[in-house]
Amino acid sequence: MNLYNFDGAIDSDYTWQDFGRDLIVSEDLDPIYVMLWESSVDHRTMCKWLLSYWCYYHAGVSSMAAEKSDADFYNFLRSGLGGDNKFPRGMERRHFWGGMAAKAIDDIESRGSPQAVVDWIASGKTFNEVYKRVNSIHGFGPWIGWKVSDMVETCLAEPVDFEDAPPGTILGIYADPVKGAALIRYGDWRSDITKEEVGDIVDAICSEFKDLSAPPRYNRRVNIQEAETVLCKFKAHHKGFYPMGNDTYHVREALSGWGDLAQQMLLTCPNVKPGHKGYDSMEYSDSPASCAFK
Repeated sequence: MNLYNFDGAIDSDYTWQDFGRDLIVSEDLDPIYVMLWESSVDHRTMCKWLLSYWCYYHAGVSSMAAEKSDADFYNFLRSGLGGDNKFPRGMERRHFWGGMAAKAIDDIESRGSPQAVVDWIASGKTFNEVYKRVNSIHGFGPWIGWKVSDMVETCLAEPVDFEDAPPGTILGIYADPVKGAALIRYGDWRSDITKEEVGDIVDAICSEFKDLSAPPRYNRRVNIQEAETVLCKFKAHHKGFYPMGNDTYHVREALSGWGDLAQQMLLTCPNVKPGHKGYDSMEYSDSPASCAFK
């Protein structure tokens, strides 16, 4: 469903409140999460999809990898590390190549089948434990530790307690959400900001959107997980890098030409045209996020 009709410009007057609400209601907050949850793939396939995504951060590569047998899975990941068959990477995993990436895949494989590895990570139950397990894998640093923790809770529906550390401490593990919080607090993403102030901004975001439920399962209120994404994307939007609908557009584009499962995923992926602003024309009643909590 296309909720927008945008002209593609960046609007510097787009407030974080309007921007964040549009992200959540349009499902451009994390379109991958919605796509995966609504795809209803079996657990083994989901684990292969997620594990390859945490390596390459590319929906098409992950979809093709998830179709491989357990015996062929790791060699498929290796086959795209370089040369003429080098797989595309998402921006966040652009350094996943060469010797570092080869060692990472070897390390993951040494821990068992794709499902065994993902289930082991997911059984950490708290943010700190899941994060620690992810960071024990060669080449998996702070950012991917956060992302895996988030996806375990949202896409696998496994409980992860994000309250075992203060919000400012959790989001302080990498720069982007901290810069987003500084932008909201001081009007300049380059400003210094304390962990306590970051936590206050997280609380403000959760309070602002307390009437919405969190995608993709819509079974809880917005919390630190969604606040992190709002902070990162609002900072990117402010700097001119993120028109509303940007992630959705690129996820759908990345699925093209990557096999049957990728085409199946297109059916459950949100469909939002990229552009600058949609708050005034948003059909909130069409979104499962709307008015879930009163």
